[in-house]
Amino acid sequence: MRMVGTIAVGIVALLASPAQADSVINSEQVSWQGCAYTIKVLRGDDPYADTPYSVSLQSAVVSPDTCSLTPRTIKLVDSVSEPHIAIAVSAEGLAIAYSYEQYARFSWGRQLLRIHHLNPSTLGSVRVAGLEGIALSDTGAWAPSPFSLNRLILYPDFLEVGGFLEGSTNALMDDPATIPWPPPLAEGSHFVAIYPDFFGATRQPPQIFTY
Repeated sequence: MRMVGTIAVGIVALLASPAQADSVINSEQVSWQGCAYTIKVLRGDDPYADTPYSVSLQSAVVSPDTCSLTPRTIKLVDSVSEPHIAIAVSAEGLAIAYSYEQYARFSWGRQLLRIHHLNPSTLGSVRVAGLEGIALSDTGAWAPSPFSLNRLILYPDFLEVGGFLEGSTNALMDDPATIPWPPPLAEGSHFVAIYPDFFGATRQPPQIFTY
């Protein structure tokens, strides 16, 4: 009877305990005109989840005299593997980037990088661009393959992202695609993608380099 009573008490305590929140495992923040913007990588507490990671973006007021936005938090994406994140701001605007693994049932998920030009007030996307990592064979067959973001830099005339090619990744495609198929094979284990006039009205394809 004592054992049953102990188990019953334990079950009641478990049911009454609040659900655990996702854990922040990485974050980056910038400030602009009295507002703060934070991009975060979170991990859920479900060990069996198909996409245990997620990326979120949060805005906050630091100085009410210059920042008049309404603070908010939005989820950007779920990921199978741990995402890599970056955020940057300049006189031209606010930008974020993140690399992640898309979930796909019964197959390998796409390995993607997304870049957003954001509306600072609403966190809505003004422009979205991206890259996809692949393992490309001599026959033209390909499969998703990992790569990771390392940096996001804003220059007066262009935006630059860079990072590492991993595993069997030997090519990068822009997504949506503007580069003719097949993409050039990578040389080395690093990549740089340059987006001319990223904050402008004219959408130009990226210049992708590997070394």
